[in-house]
Amino acid sequence: MKRLLTWLDRGIFWPLWALLLLLCWLLFSQSGLRFSLYLTEKAVPELKVAEASGSWLGGVTLHQLSYQSPELELRLEQLQLRLQKRCLIQFRLCIPELALNGVTLTSKPSEQVSAQAATAAAEAALDSQTEPTTRSEANAPRRLAGLAFPIPLKIDRLLIERLQLNLPEQQLAWQHFSIGLNAWGNRLQLQQGRLDGLAITLAESSGDAEPLSAYPVPELSPFSLPLSIFIDDFQLSHSELQQGEQHFSLPLLTFSAQLTPRQVRLLDLQLTHPQLQAQLSANLDLATGFPLSAQFDALLQDTALAGQRLQGQLRGSLAELIAEINASGPLNLALQGRLALLSADLPLQLTLQARELHWPLEQPGYQLSALALELDGNLTELQLSLATELQATGLPDAGLRLDASWFNWQQRAAIRELQLTTLDGQVQAKGELNLEPALNWQLQLAMDGIKPGAFWPDYQGQLSGQLQMAGKLDPNSGLALQLPQLAMQGELRQLPLLLAGSLSLSSNADFSDWQFNSPDLLLSHGQNQLRLYGQLQQDWQLQAEMSVPDAALSYPELRGALQGSIAVTGPMLTPKVTLELSAERLAYQDARLRQASLIATTDLADKLRTSLTLQLSQARWQQQRLQELQLSLEGDEDAHQLKAQLKAEGLAVKLQAAGSLSQRQLWQGQLTEFLLASQLGDWQLAEPLAIKADLPAQQLMLAAHCWAQLDARLCLSEAATLSATQVQAKLALSDYPLENLNSLLPLQSSINGELAAQLDINWQQGQAPQLTFGLQSVSGQLLQQFDVPVTLPWRDLELSAEMAAHQLRSKLTLQLADSGQLTAQALVTELDQAEKPLRAELALTSLTLDFLKPLLDEYSELAGTLSSQLSLDGSLDNPQLRGELRLDGLKVRGKLAPTDIEQADLVISFRGERAELNGLVRTPEGKIDLAGFADWRDLDAWQANLGISGDPLRLQIPQAELFVQPNLLINAEPGRSRLTGTLQIPRANISVNTLPQNAIGLSSDHVLLDRRLQPITEEQSSQFTLETDIRVRLGQQVRLEAFGLKSRLAGELRVQQQQFNPSVRGEVSLVDGTFRAYGQDLLIRQGKLTFNGPADQPFLNVEAIRNPANMEDDVIAGIRVTGPADEPIVTIFSEPAKPQANALSYLIMGKDLDSESGFNANSVTTSLIGMSISSSGKLVGEIGEAFGVSDLMLDTEGAGDNSQVTVSGYLTRDLQLKYGIGIFQPIGQFTLRYRLLRNLYLEAVSGLDNAVDLLYKFEFD
Repeated sequence: MKRLLTWLDRGIFWPLWALLLLLCWLLFSQSGLRFSLYLTEKAVPELKVAEASGSWLGGVTLHQLSYQSPELELRLEQLQLRLQKRCLIQFRLCIPELALNGVTLTSKPSEQVSAQAATAAAEAALDSQTEPTTRSEANAPRRLAGLAFPIPLKIDRLLIERLQLNLPEQQLAWQHFSIGLNAWGNRLQLQQGRLDGLAITLAESSGDAEPLSAYPVPELSPFSLPLSIFIDDFQLSHSELQQGEQHFSLPLLTFSAQLTPRQVRLLDLQLTHPQLQAQLSANLDLATGFPLSAQFDALLQDTALAGQRLQGQLRGSLAELIAEINASGPLNLALQGRLALLSADLPLQLTLQARELHWPLEQPGYQLSALALELDGNLTELQLSLATELQATGLPDAGLRLDASWFNWQQRAAIRELQLTTLDGQVQAKGELNLEPALNWQLQLAMDGIKPGAFWPDYQGQLSGQLQMAGKLDPNSGLALQLPQLAMQGELRQLPLLLAGSLSLSSNADFSDWQFNSPDLLLSHGQNQLRLYGQLQQDWQLQAEMSVPDAALSYPELRGALQGSIAVTGPMLTPKVTLELSAERLAYQDARLRQASLIATTDLADKLRTSLTLQLSQARWQQQRLQELQLSLEGDEDAHQLKAQLKAEGLAVKLQAAGSLSQRQLWQGQLTEFLLASQLGDWQLAEPLAIKADLPAQQLMLAAHCWAQLDARLCLSEAATLSATQVQAKLALSDYPLENLNSLLPLQSSINGELAAQLDINWQQGQAPQLTFGLQSVSGQLLQQFDVPVTLPWRDLELSAEMAAHQLRSKLTLQLADSGQLTAQALVTELDQAEKPLRAELALTSLTLDFLKPLLDEYSELAGTLSSQLSLDGSLDNPQLRGELRLDGLKVRGKLAPTDIEQADLVISFRGERAELNGLVRTPEGKIDLAGFADWRDLDAWQANLGISGDPLRLQIPQAELFVQPNLLINAEPGRSRLTGTLQIPRANISVNTLPQNAIGLSSDHVLLDRRLQPITEEQSSQFTLETDIRVRLGQQVRLEAFGLKSRLAGELRVQQQQFNPSVRGEVSLVDGTFRAYGQDLLIRQGKLTFNGPADQPFLNVEAIRNPANMEDDVIAGIRVTGPADEPIVTIFSEPAKPQANALSYLIMGKDLDSESGFNANSVTTSLIGMSISSSGKLVGEIGEAFGVSDLMLDTEGAGDNSQVTVSGYLTRDLQLKYGIGIFQPIGQFTLRYRLLRNLYLEAVSGLDNAVDLLYKFEFD
């Protein structure tokens, strides 16, 4: 027994222990790991591992692993593997982490591998032919050999970093892939899959895709998967696909899926892209026919079709797949289709319907309505049917029907019917298009009953016509196009219209040699005709003729007559061209031309011998007028002359030039004469100007020369070169009179003095331009004409500027003659950049306001000093202004000054893009504070405000003296200014003695004209809308004296203005007032002026009575004025009521009518007539103006029985005519008065007595 145990120990247990120890050494030690790798490398020589650490069960890390064979090359930078040992005890394989980093796999297919693959495919095909299967066998479900994991497998994290897969036609790479795996039995579960940075690169397509002529039918039979796979929450991010120049990116794709032995389900696929969001779910059964059901929903965004939604579903089987797609959003349509994917000819049925489609989406210009498209057929033949309604901006509506076929094997399309219904007629066409062996087509078109007037009212009529066309486009032979029949006939604008003829056009393969032929092509409309006939081949013989006696018959917007012809004859390379064209009374939109003629002949075979004469007369375009233009060109390449003469409004030009053309490349000549007369003066060329032009180089060279205007000279100091690559010139101006610029200045403004300037330009392509500019004026003055002229003289003006190295530096110095100096300098850098830095300074020192003294009288005082110190920085597009502008010591006194100012100081402080205004004005009555603010950080929304407040100040205006206390606020912003606040008038004396004679308000239909006598629109006349809302409060000491009225005023007014419509609202009362009328001082018992609209249209309610202390019988008599101010109603009243004659007697005499008083009824009657006549003065004046008599008026003259009614008016400024008729004695009297001098008149009277008198008028107080 002992020997047996010893044998067992040595023969069995020791080997087992040795084997166990060896296994532990291999699995748990690093040396065992290296030994096992050594054995593996010996067994597989293609496999190499550079470095290994760890152990198989303790965690292994392999570095620089590679495998290389003739067909495959694998490189792996690092592999990490960790196992959970305790899972092995449970007969499970648990891997917490399996990580691969830096994987490169390259496939190298060889010819041998390809041959083996081909042999295997051929054997498989032979086996399939020798062993046919029955239909039932083919459709019987094929169950693949089942797969099952021998032990459960769990990988917590499978990580593959930086993978690169290189295949012959494509490349695949990703940055990061991680997934969790759990497998048991025949089930595999994948979860939390993350694939980031996937990049697929496909080889660029080698050529055009071949047409699909055969469809490889997939040989599918029902089968079941050997394994169930569950994919939960797989995410694909930052993926890219590239093929050549085409690039597609996919930011995010997520999905979950289930693959069971008999079914494949895509649970929730979501795609996120900047231009698309989509969702998809599908279910595919692996049974007979492969039933399929799928639903998808997609939304387009960040494209022209943003907001477009596509929803659809697929159902049926692969043998008969049904698709339904609905689109909603900018485009609304429905698509239905059937497709048999398991049939060899691939049958297809497609139906597209839409109620309305339009394009472009934002501003639709084209629209399809009631669209119905049907496509039916297979790979051999497709039938197309289309019906829709067309609408387009500027074009008539049309109905379209199309019936066509496509024959795929023949590469041919046949249009059986194309019908366009429009303009109450039809256009029908049929034809054929072939792609093989070369592109060729045939088309027949017929037009019938087309009425253009149905859409274009100016073109009433009916047209019909026919067209036949055949063509061919071959890469080898070129283009051939024939129109053997081109005909259209009918009536248009009540005139016959005819288009008849034929033509052909052809070219070689590279389109360098064209040929054209037309026996006769005629277009006629009434008397207007266009004709073309001839050929363009090696020998050109082509002529065109035009005869249009009245263009308006054919085109209403064009008026006038046109006649012309052109002939091109001779060899193709050196033809002769003859052109004759004349026009009369042409008018089109804003352009007018009374007469024009052009006669030209050019012979390319005879040294370009040319004769050209152009004449234009009485032309106008918008506001530009041309009286005459004459131009002639005679000669050939060796010698030719040009003469031109132009006369226009404010401009006249006359020139002569001669030159020669060498080898049709270099032109040399002289400008021998040039006269220019304009508003800026008359200039003429002082000596002939030599000119060279290099045509291939596009370079112009001018010799040094001068232009003269009296003593002024404008000279090109050195020869100048102008081209697309170089500009070099030096200009100098001397002794230029500034009076020539007066026509450019505003009205009532003028300037005089002399000016000198220099300009030096140097630029070459690829370099920064260099420029030097200087301007000087020794003396001069700027004059503004008011009632008296205001002059601002200067003693020295100098401006200089220099640009070099992308920098512009400038300096300005202006020394005024009396006092004050303005200096400025600026520097702009980086002119070649979008942001151009700016630095500038401006200084104004001691500018006194003495030059404004002429605005006041000689006894007035005006003093003050204006100064500033400003700087600019920032950029040219966004400058920052800093510094101050000051007005110090302002004093104004005098009769013509509206108010006396003892001391005024004003400061404007600039702080970048903001400014503040502060000022104090002291007057004899007190002080006025000014405070304002401006902000222009946003130039489109700038704003400014100014506040004015203070003590009352005395204002002197004609016929009034007012004391005004302001409290006003002015706000301004783009397009609008607003004035609000209050004006207190505590005291005022208003004395109106006279009104301007014939004072007439501005008409509501007035028209303002600019300098060119053209109407100025309301937008041009006022760029700002002024809005006001001011309350005017009258104090206790506001008095008015006007035309016999003496009264104190009281009340409050609100002055408003909106959109150029001023209005006044409020009420003014006449308090303690008197009114002198009829020789009496009447007491104002009641007086109110109510404003509710325009300021000149108040409503009057005034009662004035005779002083009761001077009345008899306790009677009150007076006048009552009511109604609007422009048409008041004046009545005489009494209390108690009396007849009008008696009431007038009380008003004038203070007592009733009495025959003994000397005031009889005749006097009362005369007074009543005078009152009636005075109320009709406005109507009488308007009647006189209608008949050309100015100041026509009715009046009364005389007293008692000698009273008469007169009518008088001025026939001219100095000749007055008057006729009077007695009221109580019907005797007429005719008077003619003529003014000899200012106060001296000659008067002739004819009536009961005749007389001629010499009158002198004078006045005294």
